[in-house]
Amino acid sequence: IFRCLEFTSKVMGSMLSSSNTMQNPVLGYHKIRGLAAALRMMFFYKGQPFTNVAFGSDMKEMWFGGKKPGLVQKNSLMNLPYIIDGDTTITQSNTCLLYLGKKLGIDTEEAFFHNHAVLDQTMDLRNDLMKVVYPFGSVKTKDEFPAAANKHMESATAHFTKLEGFCKGPYMCGSAPQSGDFHVFEMLDQHSIMCTSLGLPCIMESFPALKVLHASMKAEPALAKYYESDMYVKYAHNNGLFTHFTGQGDDFVYGPTVEELIQP
Repeated sequence: IFRCLEFTSKVMGSMLSSSNTMQNPVLGYHKIRGLAAALRMMFFYKGQPFTNVAFGSDMKEMWFGGKKPGLVQKNSLMNLPYIIDGDTTITQSNTCLLYLGKKLGIDTEEAFFHNHAVLDQTMDLRNDLMKVVYPFGSVKTKDEFPAAANKHMESATAHFTKLEGFCKGPYMCGSAPQSGDFHVFEMLDQHSIMCTSLGLPCIMESFPALKVLHASMKAEPALAKYYESDMYVKYAHNNGLFTHFTGQGDDFVYGPTVEELIQP
């Protein structure tokens, strides 16, 4: 495994070392925070303009019948999220995070393995969360969601315990955030909001190191505009067409696809 990761690191490093500039990057995802929240945060953190393509209630026409067929010709693994950077088309969530981490100069070579493990553990946590916020598993209705979400906090605690012990402070790999920190932040933020909605104590109170990480991210001056943006304030946490929990009010409207140039 470590030889494979080392090979991946060297390949990505050689692929990206020739230029750290991005060519009118495009980020495509659902019109939700979800797996793209960390990617959007990274663009803001480094002040990199990008085009935000967020597929909404019309995604059948705009994604499946619109952009996806052409993108599949460029990358046969095509899924959401995706990043277009000049002639390069990237997909798969952790690959997108690692790509931006390298391309934007966020990730360091020294922290590669530690950061990669953070990404993997955080994805395990998110996959558990998805089992309760969508009706595709055992939680079929919104009426079943509160009890299922309460139970989910037990498994989430196990994941956060692992991340707490792995956190060097104030960020997962030390003094500066790596790509994994942005996804850890999003999971902490979503779980905190969910706890509030369920009337539960904030889950971060049991994890002082992760609470510091979350607070450090919220205090980052470079992210101030992100926290004021619709992408953070108004987007649902999960797909508004299917989810039991949007993280928004009862009057939430998912809305159509948007494509907009973002100037952090």
